[in-house]
Amino acid sequence: MLAYAIGQGGAAGRYLLIHVVESASAHLLGKESDDYETRKDQERLDRYSAILKQKGMTSHTALGFRHRSREIARLVKQQGADMLVIGSHGHTGLKDLIYGETVNAVRHELKIPVLVVSL
Repeated sequence: MLAYAIGQGGAAGRYLLIHVVESASAHLLGKESDDYETRKDQERLDRYSAILKQKGMTSHTALGFRHRSREIARLVKQQGADMLVIGSHGHTGLKDLIYGETVNAVRHELKIPVLVVSL
């Protein structure tokens, strides 16, 4: 997914790496959550951000909590992003009902280009 983002923004782009934590404590405590999953998710984002910085790019991270689509849209708006590159697992039909349609919900909340990358 990063390769697609870099393909759009180039070396001069500013990259915000977002992940929404969905652990039980994250649902209960939000940003006050400090469980194993939250720490590992932040570490993973930090590793990717460090790689981008080593390549001379500007990169920041943000963790969201509870509701995927609402949090992604909120963070994108808050940071004033010009474009969103988002991954899609390609669920269809019944799986969309079970897992939700994150991409569509986010896309409808934003007024910027959204590039959907199949993972």
